[in-house]
Amino acid sequence: METSERLDHSFDFSDVFVLVKRSVKSSLGRRRVGLMLGLADLPDYIGAFHQMGSNFIVMNRSLLDQVTKLAKDRRYLNAYVFYTLLHEYLHTLGYVDEGEVRRLTRQITAQVLGPDHPATRLAVEGPAAVFPELQFTHHAMVRSRRLPKFEIVREFEREYRSYVT
Repeated sequence: METSERLDHSFDFSDVFVLVKRSVKSSLGRRRVGLMLGLADLPDYIGAFHQMGSNFIVMNRSLLDQVTKLAKDRRYLNAYVFYTLLHEYLHTLGYVDEGEVRRLTRQITAQVLGPDHPATRLAVEGPAAVFPELQFTHHAMVRSRRLPKFEIVREFEREYRSYVT
């Protein structure tokens, strides 16, 4: 089964992340283990983030909830998760420059999923092109002294060895 078919039939973050890691390994020859995923309510202009030096990727729960409701089917939801995790995974590998990470995300999705896959469209055109109904309502979010509600995704990565290989 090829990557696009496996992605289309994935059922959780862990399944998608395995495909992200395999795709990066085959494209760039790099990998990292020991990462964790968190979900938090963030301003809408932040789809996800990785703080350099940490082992956490944090996805925006409110955007993910919207995409879950708007996705035509599992293929589109998984495409969004793949695209988002791929972008942040590249940051975990030490790619700091946002332009380079976007370029690599476009290159890898096109290579492993093909030019017509929704994840490739997300990487090339952005989320609004695939999910035009997305509501970006928190642009004027007031900075709060409270931390956003945060949830750790259990068993996100089942492989534990050295951090960078």
